[in-house]
Amino acid sequence: MEFKLFSKLASLEGIDLYMLLGALVILGLLIWAVASYAKRAKAQAAAAAEAPVGKPNKTQILVYGALSITLAFVLSYFKLVTLPYEGSITIVSMLPIFAYAAYFGPAYGFTAAFAFSLLQVIQGAYIVHPIQFILDYFVAFTCLGLASFFPKNLPLGAAVGGFARMMASTVSGVVFFGAYAADYGFTNVWAYSLVYNFFSIGVDTILCVVVASLPPVQRMFKRVFGKA
Repeated sequence: MEFKLFSKLASLEGIDLYMLLGALVILGLLIWAVASYAKRAKAQAAAAAEAPVGKPNKTQILVYGALSITLAFVLSYFKLVTLPYEGSITIVSMLPIFAYAAYFGPAYGFTAAFAFSLLQVIQGAYIVHPIQFILDYFVAFTCLGLASFFPKNLPLGAAVGGFARMMASTVSGVVFFGAYAADYGFTNVWAYSLVYNFFSIGVDTILCVVVASLPPVQRMFKRVFGKA
């Protein structure tokens, strides 16, 4: 287990560097677009305060989704801890997906989570078998959309989504990486896989739950997504 946040970022080159820079540019443009829309919406609301306020329309929902996916993708580059076989602890990279899913519901939430899984594959996938690839990326990351079933409790949604992702990768670890258990002093492959994934995905999930529980984050969640 190695702390290598800044050295990892400094070593980026080629497609990885261009992807990060491109994601940062897109993130900046999306933040500007959302801020501009929020400013206009506030002015319109002030001019017609008696009009009821509803959820954003489909175009606005897609903009929020693009912003959430891009923010999650950018945060996924900031790895606090790196483990063997591409395991890592990021700076709450799953939280934007949890927040988007919790507000907009399963259809949009699972779609955003699946899109995030595709970006993780592009960013760099560790593949030893097609089924392992599906479990560790498409299934595991799409599980983040489970937060959509907890619209009034973002921390709980983050906990459930993160736990489901951890269990999907735990099953993958038992089946496809169990042979390495003895190298790390484990005689039980389930214990090995569970410990490994806890100290990567599990800790990442705990960080998301803690941050999601902070009052400033709760207020920001309600303000950004328009919750009353």
